Amino acid sequence: MRSSELVVQVVDKNLWRIDMDAFNVGLFNTWQWVSSLTNDFSTDIYLHFVRNGHLVGKIAGLVINLGRVKGKHLYFTSGPGLIKWDPYIFTECLSALHHFSLKNGYARIHVRPFEQTIHELLEIPNYFHTLAKEYVVIYSDFTERVKYSFGFKQNAKKARKAGAVFKSTRSLEVLDRLIELMDDTRVTRKAKYGYNYVPMYLLNLNKEALIKLLDTGMGIMHYAEIEGIIHSAQFNIEYNGKIFALLMGSDGLAYEHGIPSFIDQNISNKAFKERARYYNLGAGPTESEGGLGLQRYKEAQGSRELIRYGYYTYFLTFPCKLLNPLLRLSKILPDNSVMNFGRRALRLFDFS
Repeated sequence: MRSSELVVQVVDKNLWRIDMDAFNVGLFNTWQWVSSLTNDFSTDIYLHFVRNGHLVGKIAGLVINLGRVKGKHLYFTSGPGLIKWDPYIFTECLSALHHFSLKNGYARIHVRPFEQTIHELLEIPNYFHTLAKEYVVIYSDFTERVKYSFGFKQNAKKARKAGAVFKSTRSLEVLDRLIELMDDTRVTRKAKYGYNYVPMYLLNLNKEALIKLLDTGMGIMHYAEIEGIIHSAQFNIEYNGKIFALLMGSDGLAYEHGIPSFIDQNISNKAFKERARYYNLGAGPTESEGGLGLQRYKEAQGSRELIRYGYYTYFLTFPCKLLNPLLRLSKILPDNSVMNFGRRALRLFDFS
């Protein structure tokens, strides 16, 4: 039995960042990431999980103000960081967060699965779960060099023969070019698969947030140019030997000459040489949306598929908590046009 209950403390960012690395926080559970996503409707919040004055976990996220009816939501892109993984303590942290939210009038809790360091599903009272498949190159898996597939290496070789030059920068001029290239990729994928999507796919992610990430030093862009023209660029977040491929854009010439492979190979080779921990290539769309091709591309770089679990609550405050029975029904009723219309209506009370 534990000697006493775990409690949640709201702390200042400068206090929270002390010993942050000792708690194995993922890239999305850092002050750099969270502070970059703030705006007029979102403020950053830094929490300690404490027992008997002893700090056992940390989490950083956002308070999203959705107005008088929808209330304020607690949003975390990743779960609590612990000094050492312990499913009991993780469960205690989320239970304490639930109690904290009820006490302070937060309408919902969202703990997304991204960059979560553990990969087991837990049954946590008052929470439901989501999952995400991420593809991660773990450098301790390799001894002398990262093992790429033959096709991946041939694509990178094709880019070198075309005269591609690899560079890295935090220049706002290159950021503007990246945003253009991201739209090129969106148009290409829409024409190929008939599926449209929003390139800035995470909550509050936009150009302003990317500029803030660059200013913190966590954000960095890697790109390739031929004769001074940038044909492919990638925005990564990188910190403490951890790398996440956040955004990518390429034009037609880049795809024709294998330039995305050339960029990823350069990033990974450098990371392996510098003894980085991992290179997270992220998740991807479903198979019908072109996800199978992206999955194979990620696997060609020597990545593992890791399933991460996130957790969320239904509404905790009145009047929206009256919708909870409908939310439960929407999870179990069949997939059809009438039910899907109802599900879309319910999303009006969430971030969408």
